[in-house]
Amino acid sequence: MSEQGTVHEEVHDGAGIGGALTRLGVLVAVFVAAGAGAGVVWERLWDAPDGLTYQGQWYLEPAGPDVSFEGVALFVLIAFPLGLVLAVLAGLWRGREVVTVVGVLAGAALAAVVMYAVGSALGPTDPQALAAGTPDYTPLSGDLALTAPDADREPWFSTALVAFPAGAMAGLVGTYLLGSRGLRRPSRG
Repeated sequence: MSEQGTVHEEVHDGAGIGGALTRLGVLVAVFVAAGAGAGVVWERLWDAPDGLTYQGQWYLEPAGPDVSFEGVALFVLIAFPLGLVLAVLAGLWRGREVVTVVGVLAGAALAAVVMYAVGSALGPTDPQALAAGTPDYTPLSGDLALTAPDADREPWFSTALVAFPAGAMAGLVGTYLLGSRGLRRPSRG
């Protein structure tokens, strides 16, 4: 009898690992696909700022932080709520909460990177690179990036990339704390 109990436990644990990996894979895949779609939406909704070249550099025309950071704000306005909604839906998938948290966090982080990569790939090329070989006062559109349009910028060093995972974690925590189990009243009798 002892052997049957051991075999049954091993099979159950194996199915548990397979189920956990399946859930993890599904969550990451859904988040990454949503990130790719969000990148397309980000690029479509964004208006490229205009600028001019002067002495091998590209300058915004008119200059100002509201123009240069419009792409960053739009990224956050799309990524945060999308992460929130996807995480709420993931939180409704009850059971294996630890796997769900890991899957949502990993998927949201990858989704932010994919969203940026897709959006910036679909947008115009970097005007700083184009300005080097063009005559002065040539009009060029800006590129879709998460940093200011400066020559020495690092596009992957933006805190806007945290918007997707922050929205996802807020949605998942809200689901777990305020979900149907959290609001259930204790019986009185």
